[in-house]
Amino acid sequence: MVDAVTPILEEYSAYTDAQMRALFEKRKSVGHLYDMMKYHLGWLDENFRECRAPRGKSLRSTMCLLACEAVCNDYRKALPAAAAVELLHNFTLIHDDIEDGDEKRRHRDTLWKLWGVPQAINTGDAMDIVANLSLLELEGTVSPEMMVSIMRLFNETVIELCEGQYMDMEFQERDDVSVDEYIKMVSGKTAALIEASTAIGAMVATEDQSIIGRFKAFGRKIGIAFQIRDDILGIWGNPENTGKSAKNDIRNKKKSLPVLYAMEASPERDELKRIYGKEHLTDGDIARVFDILTRAGALEFAQKEAKRYKDEAMSQFEGLKLYKAPMDKLNAIGLFLVERDY
Repeated sequence: MVDAVTPILEEYSAYTDAQMRALFEKRKSVGHLYDMMKYHLGWLDENFRECRAPRGKSLRSTMCLLACEAVCNDYRKALPAAAAVELLHNFTLIHDDIEDGDEKRRHRDTLWKLWGVPQAINTGDAMDIVANLSLLELEGTVSPEMMVSIMRLFNETVIELCEGQYMDMEFQERDDVSVDEYIKMVSGKTAALIEASTAIGAMVATEDQSIIGRFKAFGRKIGIAFQIRDDILGIWGNPENTGKSAKNDIRNKKKSLPVLYAMEASPERDELKRIYGKEHLTDGDIARVFDILTRAGALEFAQKEAKRYKDEAMSQFEGLKLYKAPMDKLNAIGLFLVERDY
């Protein structure tokens, strides 16, 4: 699965990178503002010298390009949108690192760790605006009415991301979070941007609302399945594959889907809530939580939910006449998101 997807991501991320680099070249230099963005994107080192640092997979921007190509057989029309999606995603990561106090991302110091919280906030905010400016380069490619619809969806997505992040942080202070609330949270924090990626890719290619709606639903449902898979790996993943310690999410008292399910369904839910209420968990606490989750069938529940959302996502394209090669690539990425082991 990974070997099949990696070449796709490498090919299409190169297209998106070139588009983003062209965007930055148009901006007038302001100290190291844009250099800090390039550092975060993995193009520069901390001394602002060219480098090839570890970077993200560009999943969302690639899905945007493939959605467009699947409908009209020309990914190039969606390049401004793909760059916008990638910049928006990275803007949220810069702010997430600040909010979570994370000092490392992709094995390098985070932006705030190197240049301070104020500069990191400003850099993230500026990246968000550059993302919107990138979208405006679709003018002339789509109708004025579609341009407005794309801009509206893009900015509604930013609000959904903020709402989802708010809920995620609020959940850490509560012991009564429901599974339904969790789905609403991940629909904003994780699925909204994947939904926007595939929807906007289709919007660039066609004005057929039925087709756009299918790509939109695909992105939303595959995004939820993607997050559930992430939750599974956070507890049951192999550290050699995930790069994180075993049961990492339990140690961090993360209220992921398996935990919330057990808090609702397990006969031992009161003990589980009591342990999660502690300031710090011991190794014994972690082992006990793992035992409670296992007996509650939390893994099986999460796997079933991930499969349900994945199947609903994949069914969206039934009956549509789409270009096979890009559609095969998009489906491969969709399956990778919910079947990966890291």
